Amino acid sequence: MNHLGKYLVQHHYARPDQIVRALDRQKELQTPQGKLAIEFRMITMNQLFDILNHGAETNLRFGEIAVALGYLTQEQVQVLLEEQRNRRPRLGQLLIEMGIMTEEQLNGALQNSS
Repeated sequence: MNHLGKYLVQHHYARPDQIVRALDRQKELQTPQGKLAIEFRMITMNQLFDILNHGAETNLRFGEIAVALGYLTQEQVQVLLEEQRNRRPRLGQLLIEMGIMTEEQLNGALQNSS
């Protein structure tokens, strides 16, 4: 559970199961690194398939495989990870969309956490 999630549970704005559902939804909506790498023209579609095939055979992450195969540098993987974080829907917004909190409740919680 992230910091905001812990705060919301500790101060009774949301239940643990609601935070977990919102975090699961956040992960579902996250843009895959492979899609970003294609969008940023860092790799080709053939390279993407090669990375994904290797991923099916190992427990390595996308970036680790791409670097090992020489398709991406560590710096490029960091760019992809940062972009992935930037595009990820915010937990508070998901809690509002899921009807767990209102915008007013979230704003109040955020003000009280400062």
